[in-house]
Amino acid sequence: MGLRYDWEIEAEKTQVQRGSEGRSFARKRRAARLRFLIFVLIVITIFASLGAFVVLRLDAVEKEIEQSLRSTVEAEVTALRLGDFASYSAIQRSASADWLRVQQQIFNQYQDLKMQQGVQLTGEISALQVDRTRARVNVQEIVNGVPYTRVWFYWHYEDGWHHVPPDYTFWGELEVRKVNNVTVRYQMVDNVFGQAVVERIAAWFETACSSLNCGGLPDVTVEIIPDESLRTSWAAGNDWRLQIPSPYVRRARTDMPFDTSLQLEVALKIADRLVGQASNNIQPVYPTDATYLRQAISSWLVGQLVQVSTNSYLMDSLATNYGPKTVGQLASALKPDSSINMLVTITGKSLEETGLDWRDYLTWHLLVEDDLIQKRDETNFLGLYDTRDTVARELAYSRFNAALSTGKQVVTSVQTEVGTDGSVQLRAVVEVGEGSNVQQTNAVFRLADGVWKRIN
Repeated sequence: MGLRYDWEIEAEKTQVQRGSEGRSFARKRRAARLRFLIFVLIVITIFASLGAFVVLRLDAVEKEIEQSLRSTVEAEVTALRLGDFASYSAIQRSASADWLRVQQQIFNQYQDLKMQQGVQLTGEISALQVDRTRARVNVQEIVNGVPYTRVWFYWHYEDGWHHVPPDYTFWGELEVRKVNNVTVRYQMVDNVFGQAVVERIAAWFETACSSLNCGGLPDVTVEIIPDESLRTSWAAGNDWRLQIPSPYVRRARTDMPFDTSLQLEVALKIADRLVGQASNNIQPVYPTDATYLRQAISSWLVGQLVQVSTNSYLMDSLATNYGPKTVGQLASALKPDSSINMLVTITGKSLEETGLDWRDYLTWHLLVEDDLIQKRDETNFLGLYDTRDTVARELAYSRFNAALSTGKQVVTSVQTEVGTDGSVQLRAVVEVGEGSNVQQTNAVFRLADGVWKRIN
């Protein structure tokens, strides 16, 4: 071994001492850190427990509030089911006496429905939304086997929930959906309805424009608005913004909120606008055939869109025999004073050879006769008759001077025949009157000046 100096020995002792002190300090530091972490975990656990307690308590309160609301709805439906107006009216609440009068009427309507139809007041709640002291509830009912949805509103008073007038500010968040050229804006209550509307109307435009000259599909905006006073209409100052009332402001079909009656209403607005555009927005001169043709084209188009019969027999037969585009050609060629003779140009055949179904046209002809008699418009009235025929002329004067209203007239069938003079005639079977007072008669028409005119 070598010699070690004193200063080397002292340095080694110092290093050993310092190493021992460092390890001790590290142990103390780790212990302090552990104690701090344990403290933090304890604090977090305490706050988490408090938070969980608050959440559970709030959840319990919400469930209590919701259950109280459900019980109120159940009590209201039970009162309707039992015909207990005292219990029913006790659930109603409003600062206005009008609301109580409306609810009296609704109560009576339900009682009448129970007597006349198969009504099941199930009271099933399909949707429920609570916002502090107000609530919105979708209540189900069944009428003649068809499920319907009613949207009822409630307010939480000191003595519990009460049925209150509609609060349309509480109709849900705004939703926007677009399909092709159609954009529909609606709120969450109308979610199912809004989706059906955008899909159906987008398909309608494609169908319509395959027959009519649309000049390119327009960009259409449809607004679904919860407003009891609103009727389906185009917004003022905007050619292609259609406003439709939400069906849920009343009773809406659960399985088909965009029901057939509302489809017809909407389709009529769209068809009328598209036919107007295709015909350069002409204003038909009454009582020329242009008035009938303009209406008939729109009616036919509505039937094509909704897939129902609109009794547009002439246009149906024109589209069937000569193709749907001929209806569009007719619309484009229409003039304010056009006569039925324009069909000769469209079909390439004379009227008696077209093979068209004239029932609705002749029905319109008879209704115009009656209208002109009431208006004392002799010139236009005589224009509906073949006055070259003495008998027809005298009969026309006799009818006009008698000034008798024949009431409702509907042509139920038309047969083509040859007259004694060799001319082609249309013999129409006409039902006159309504209900049990319906009588049947014949009306005969002959081509004169290129159009059908009456001779009997």
